[in-house]
Amino acid sequence: MTDAQIPDKPALEGLEAKWSQKWDVEGTYLFDRVRAAAVGRVGIYSVDTPPPTASGSLHIGHVFSFTHTDIKVRYERMRGKSVFYPMGWDDNGLPTERRVQNYYGVRCDPSL
Repeated sequence: MTDAQIPDKPALEGLEAKWSQKWDVEGTYLFDRVRAAAVGRVGIYSVDTPPPTASGSLHIGHVFSFTHTDIKVRYERMRGKSVFYPMGWDDNGLPTERRVQNYYGVRCDPSL
């Protein structure tokens, strides 16, 4: 590699699009149900992810929690397992709604 190929400063522009496309084409993060059924339970790694909520201020524990899970999932994928790692969603929205109400001092009128 020559000096002309190495940028003076690293740039993040376009990286997400480039790698997302490559991962989609290769099926890197795809859970292949047919393959999973063929290999059976021993070849599957599944994570039961709880929904994220805005129940308090973010702290280092939040980062550690998702980082720890992500590292384990990637490790199992590199070992050849079919990995099912869904993103949990808070469809109810109540914890988020309560957090916003508390933050802005909004109080409900029980008579309504």
